[in-house]
Amino acid sequence: MENLAWIVIPERDSITTLRTGIPSLLENEELLSKSPKWIHLRNIDDQAEKLLLEHFRINELSLEDCRSEARSKVEIFEDYVFVLMIYFDGGIIRQKKLCIFWGNDFIITVGSRRLFEEARKSLSLEEKPFDQGIEKILWLISSIVADKFKEVTDILEEQGDEVEARVFKEQNPELLEDISDLSFEILTLRRTLKQLRDTYKSLISSAPRLINPENIHYFRDLLDEISILYDRAETLHEFIQNVLNVFSSLVSFKLNDIMKTLTILITILEPLMLISSFYGMNVEELPLAHSSYGIFVISFIMLGVSLTLLYYFRKRGWI
Repeated sequence: MENLAWIVIPERDSITTLRTGIPSLLENEELLSKSPKWIHLRNIDDQAEKLLLEHFRINELSLEDCRSEARSKVEIFEDYVFVLMIYFDGGIIRQKKLCIFWGNDFIITVGSRRLFEEARKSLSLEEKPFDQGIEKILWLISSIVADKFKEVTDILEEQGDEVEARVFKEQNPELLEDISDLSFEILTLRRTLKQLRDTYKSLISSAPRLINPENIHYFRDLLDEISILYDRAETLHEFIQNVLNVFSSLVSFKLNDIMKTLTILITILEPLMLISSFYGMNVEELPLAHSSYGIFVISFIMLGVSLTLLYYFRKRGWI
């Protein structure tokens, strides 16, 4: 399948989007020379690599990171800033990666077309979209990513509330598995948010030359939002650990209660078994062994022993 490129360029007070194959784009010097511009690629193949290396002087190490790196990061180069973002699109299992090459008059994104379309739509709603600098596109993309993290965090918080409600009603292996799975997802969310937070801290502190001073507050607000999400993930992790502790305590209490019941039952039956074992032996001289009322007397004694033990256990508060 041919790798396509989407090029977003300003047109009066709006934007226009062109779609073309990368080989055609490589031959279109007029389109490549337009400034400012936003180019989106689905992935990096040989043609895309040629475009990035020859026309935008992107470092090969950045391209390698874009292919294989699996954590959010930022790297500052002489001509551009490389930003790699790991995010989740609707759930932890749907992990996505977006690579951004951000220069003075261009921004190139590589990754999900869905995210590109969402950001392009937001950009089209801006008045004079490119007048606030090319970094506004980066901010719009980052805001959408932050919203996706917020959506995932909300989902995990709801699942945490459901698990907490279940833990007092049932203690079974299925619930333990659900708690373990949820704990893993929360840890994954927390780790990814931490990496993204550190990425934006480095971006704000290391790339002021590319950010218009009038727009720096957008990135600071975004960093605050990501930090809040990370704090929520931290709280959620502590919460699920407490739920797991409660689950373990309830299981232990239930097990102890069963063991106590069995112990009391065995304690009551033990003397009865002792008495009945004597009368089960072939010994003629046992008391009441030949009496016609012996069975009733011995049964009454055994019942008395049982009631006495039950009274003693009740008095001590064991039952």
